[in-house]
Amino acid sequence: MLKLPCSQTSSRDRHGAEPAKRLRSVICVVAVLIFSFSGLTGSVWAKTPAVQEMAPDFALKSSSGHNLRLSEFRGDIVIVNFWSTNCARCRDQLDRLAAINTADSQNRLSILSVNVDSDSSKAQRVIADRNYGFPVLLDTDKTAIRKYDPDKLPMIVMIDPHGTVRYIHEGYHRGDEVLYAQELAELMAE
Repeated sequence: MLKLPCSQTSSRDRHGAEPAKRLRSVICVVAVLIFSFSGLTGSVWAKTPAVQEMAPDFALKSSSGHNLRLSEFRGDIVIVNFWSTNCARCRDQLDRLAAINTADSQNRLSILSVNVDSDSSKAQRVIADRNYGFPVLLDTDKTAIRKYDPDKLPMIVMIDPHGTVRYIHEGYHRGDEVLYAQELAELMAE
């Protein structure tokens, strides 16, 4: 947080407080709040997109070496999955997403799995052991995760064919895939 210097005075009011000091303190607090809420503090992290907002676009290199951009998948229902190799629940969720992807007989679903590790070799080892059937994107520079800013991993963002965020799920517990399937069925019925 931005810290502004505040000077002191020696005059006191009837309560023993120094009026000029109190005024300067209030001004400092207000200035810090204004800077914090206006984004002038230098933060590069965005707020998590809300349901019914457009999904922030990003482009990343996939584990196969091809660059992919989220907006290239307009017209499809898209699941963007953020995960890390040191997260066991993330790998469980990836396995469930692979099953959902295989069950998509209409081919209206695209899954983009975004690994957020700084070292892509860890992700390459994990995906070499499995055939997920969808691209794994490597976000070593934190390009995409800065735009989505999850509170915890894994995180799923379901996006409709128009590019609008429809569902967001943070964390994963076995059985969550039943809810994902219901939400996908609703999106496919539209």
